[in-house]
Amino acid sequence: MLEHNELKGLPGLGPAPPTLDCMDVKQGIRRNFARRARSYDRHAEMQRRMAHGLVAAVGESLARAGRILEIGCGTGYLTHLLRQANGEARLVALDLDAALVAAARRRLGPEAGVSWLVADGETPLRGEYDLIIANATFQWFTRPGETLAAYYRSLAPGGVLAFSTLGPQTFRELAEALNRAARSLNLPTTPPIPAQGFGDRETWSDRLYRAGFRQARLTREMATASFPSVKEFLKALQATGATNPRPCPFSPRLLTALIEAYQTNYARDGAIPVSYDMIWAVAEKS
Repeated sequence: MLEHNELKGLPGLGPAPPTLDCMDVKQGIRRNFARRARSYDRHAEMQRRMAHGLVAAVGESLARAGRILEIGCGTGYLTHLLRQANGEARLVALDLDAALVAAARRRLGPEAGVSWLVADGETPLRGEYDLIIANATFQWFTRPGETLAAYYRSLAPGGVLAFSTLGPQTFRELAEALNRAARSLNLPTTPPIPAQGFGDRETWSDRLYRAGFRQARLTREMATASFPSVKEFLKALQATGATNPRPCPFSPRLLTALIEAYQTNYARDGAIPVSYDMIWAVAEKS
């Protein structure tokens, strides 16, 4: 049985917390993903799909790159794909949390020739790279514009920045069900979910241009996953660590109303749909 206090870290459920600075948000993100290092891979189907799409989108730039930097390597799924596509490049993979870097290191083994680094991908980077790449990471950035500009400076001439990210229509059913639940309880405000603040394709295109990139390709795809129930979806979401970095307690009444609204409005044939708004970007430093 899923108790309400087990879910207090889920996306935006509960009243808005006091304003926190970027460091607090970063630490919340780090804790969420570190706690789920062992369960992440079992529930990250869409993230794996995004990783394969990213490798396809970057194309020959990956095979030609001599120096590659991966931002937010997590448990190493994309890192493994990068090594398969290019076994000769100098590959540096970093993540915010040591537990995730350790999991990635175990996945690839000691012979992979990867330089592992525990670091914040939004801090200034040393070195020059032919390819900077990240999967399902950029939506968590607190300073995306500044960070893209820093990546531009860290690329060699002709270098490529490639990333996948989630857009604001991710979990749109959850957001709507939460709105309905809040209205049914006469709450003065509706708790937001983090995905509603994610950048869309146009936002990322503008950020890339402002960062200095003049050649960029961005594609978007809506995909739908199915879960047997709302509770199973929330459990799976929690198992990936992709939850609110600033959790607040929330009422059991709100959870009950949320589940009822989701099931009533979206359940079909014994399952509920969950939308993912996936964006891929490939930008070249001309």
